[in-house]
Amino acid sequence: MARLPLWLLVLASAPAIACGPPQTEPKEAPKPVRVTVVVVLASEEDETTNPKLATLAKEVRKRNDEFVGFRIAATLDKSIAIGKSHTFELPEKQEARVTVAQGLDQDGRIEITVRLPGLDDVTYSCICGKFFPIVTPYKLESGETVLVAILAKPCTGK
Repeated sequence: MARLPLWLLVLASAPAIACGPPQTEPKEAPKPVRVTVVVVLASEEDETTNPKLATLAKEVRKRNDEFVGFRIAATLDKSIAIGKSHTFELPEKQEARVTVAQGLDQDGRIEITVRLPGLDDVTYSCICGKFFPIVTPYKLESGETVLVAILAKPCTGK
């Protein structure tokens, strides 16, 4: 009977070692982002401006001085998972599609892509808790122009 080398006997009696990628702690799933869409109607005739829109009105008038009045048509919000989209209804069956492209980064910004009536996709990084206004070319039958102010912030998934 042949003698087995000692190293073969040691190897044969060693416990089995699992192969494959190293085990790591499961990563926590990124939290959804709470997106708030404020639909604002800008008028070229009615000079009435909602006091909550005073700062927005001042900034919009810097580039669009034809607008004299601003009012809130709707405030909508939704928690959106990273990489997912949600469609918000605007007046006259128009839509705003918001996609959360990237969650909160190390600089405290969230990347959003927005599709609005009459515009190509707009992608931007926003600071949490700050509204980003966008003037659309869409005019309602009343003659008012649709503006959309978007706010994004991390949330708990409500």
